[in-house]
Amino acid sequence: MLRLTCIVGAALVALRSLVASAAETQPAATPTPPPQIYRVVTRPLCAELHRTMAPAIGMMLQNDTTIKQSPKLFRQYNTAALYGDDAGSATKDPVAGDPGGVSNNSQNMVLLGMENLIRPIANNIIAIQTLLDKPELLHGTGRPDDDKRLREIREKLLKALAAQNASLDIISGFVDTQQMADLQHAGEAYISALSQTDQRGSTSTPSPISPLAANPGYAGLPPNPYTIDLATVPGLVVGYNPVTRLLDALNWTMDQTLSRENDAAKAVMASASLCGQTAQPH
Repeated sequence: MLRLTCIVGAALVALRSLVASAAETQPAATPTPPPQIYRVVTRPLCAELHRTMAPAIGMMLQNDTTIKQSPKLFRQYNTAALYGDDAGSATKDPVAGDPGGVSNNSQNMVLLGMENLIRPIANNIIAIQTLLDKPELLHGTGRPDDDKRLREIREKLLKALAAQNASLDIISGFVDTQQMADLQHAGEAYISALSQTDQRGSTSTPSPISPLAANPGYAGLPPNPYTIDLATVPGLVVGYNPVTRLLDALNWTMDQTLSRENDAAKAVMASASLCGQTAQPH
């Protein structure tokens, strides 16, 4: 028994020694240091690239996607004019709600598709112009080198925006002209229905077709007697169509937009490369 007691006592002494040794080697607890405060200093150029130029470019690219749908619609309109039902010879029944007009049903569907493109393009153009007219861009940020770069980017984006606006003018102008022409002749079916009784007993020679009805492009305006018939111009005789000329103009404005956007992209990328430095804590 005495031997067992000595062994247990020796073990307890050794355990106390180990605990004391561990306590001496363990580092003392230290308080948690306060968080380090970082202040990110962004130069005006980088801030405006993020807040202004990036959203403007995004909406400009949206417009590109929308405008690219219009050439196909112009070609469909030409096809509808050639192979659609003849609006001039078709029977118009005002009682059934068909008051007449100069466009056939297929053309009207294409015009509706064009009309649906106008508002999204116009809204984006207004929003882009508003962003590019911010006071920070017009009056400067206070840092001359940044202001110079921002003015250059703004000018290039405005040039691209002007080309997009020209595309919008072609699309909306064509839609407005055709709709105005239809509105001008909308009541002809009613007038014809009312005068049918008088015409039955008449043997007089019918009056010639109005030139306004024959050419919807006039849209309510009397034709200029000195108007040059472009179909007689050398080089335009074969396959001439005024809608095709508008399509050619639209393709030109789209090419101009792409060229100007590429020019603006170079200026944006050159400035963005200056904003790649890591911010330092202060």
